[in-house]
Amino acid sequence: MRLARPIYECMPPLYAAIGLAGFVVAYLDPDAPQTVIAFVIAMGMEVAALTVFLRRQDYRARIREYPGQLLDLPPS
Repeated sequence: MRLARPIYECMPPLYAAIGLAGFVVAYLDPDAPQTVIAFVIAMGMEVAALTVFLRRQDYRARIREYPGQLLDLPPS
């Protein structure tokens, strides 16, 4: 699935913000039963944010290294 570039660019900060909110919920009310759920969701969102960020960084590095130009081979 392909997403529009502005949507794809805002995904890591959005995931990180949701994860941070989950950590805050888990920290502020440690005795509540939803603390474990909030913590698990927060960890998942932080992993997702890091994954998308690192994949974007790797993609950009590959594009810089291999711009997709054709090689000029000598005639055989």
